[in-house]
Amino acid sequence: MLELQPNSRLNRKDLRSPLAIAAMIVTLSVSPLSVREATAQTSADSSVVLNWTAPGDDGTTGRATTYDLRYRTTAVAGTDTLTWWNGATAVTGEPIPGVSGASDSLRVRGLQPLTSYYFIIKTADEIPNWAGYSNVALKTTSGDVTAPAAIADLTITGATGTTLSLRWTAPGDDGSTGTASSYDIRYSTSAITSGNWASATPVTGEPVPTAAGTVQTFTVAGLAGSQIYYVAMRATDDRSNVAALSNVASASTADTIPPAAVRDLSFGGGTGAAGGAATHFRESPAAERHDAF
Repeated sequence: MLELQPNSRLNRKDLRSPLAIAAMIVTLSVSPLSVREATAQTSADSSVVLNWTAPGDDGTTGRATTYDLRYRTTAVAGTDTLTWWNGATAVTGEPIPGVSGASDSLRVRGLQPLTSYYFIIKTADEIPNWAGYSNVALKTTSGDVTAPAAIADLTITGATGTTLSLRWTAPGDDGSTGTASSYDIRYSTSAITSGNWASATPVTGEPVPTAAGTVQTFTVAGLAGSQIYYVAMRATDDRSNVAALSNVASASTADTIPPAAVRDLSFGGGTGAAGGAATHFRESPAAERHDAF
């Protein structure tokens, strides 16, 4: 079916244009790339690679001017491709069409993992005369949806009056495989749970995760003395998949506050210097031995 663009005029040139020649319509397919076919392939970063054979400027002759590639997560309803097309997301960065018969391709990024996408492409010449819609290429993305494993051996190995020393085994990027991207370590004076994680105090300067299975350490500083602290952590991978909460470790910082210094040491008898309450004292053993003679 031919599609006329608004304000376009059918002339001798148009009779050789993509508008008038059905062979200009690009064919997309999820089968292996072959003549006048295309493939949609997935990669680990939730992107899809589309391949197709370039049509021409006049049908299958010459070189077209531009592509318009769009996608949606819903299929075309019946034969109403126009409604689907008007509501679809337009891709940016399409390649300049190659000469007729050349293989063109584009990687569409920023897609959601484990999601089915429908793609349609159209081609235009310099007028522009637009070809009809291509077939629909359907592909489900794979992508990385596996979070790092939850850390299960977070341990407090030492404490001072203002610090706690931590040790744990690094998880991976996908469960216990690979290398995660970052850590989020937090502490609180109350037991930490998934429900109150957001209110716990985040530390700064966490180490970069190392390969899964290696031991890592970190020191939480700036704490108050003689205080019980609860510490937990989570790892995140490069696709922002966040691990479940680790085990919660707890310990008390050291008591570094001495008693107050005595400031009223004096000689006295039964009453205080100001005639107040009696001053209690104990004679030294040497004094007691002196009194015995």
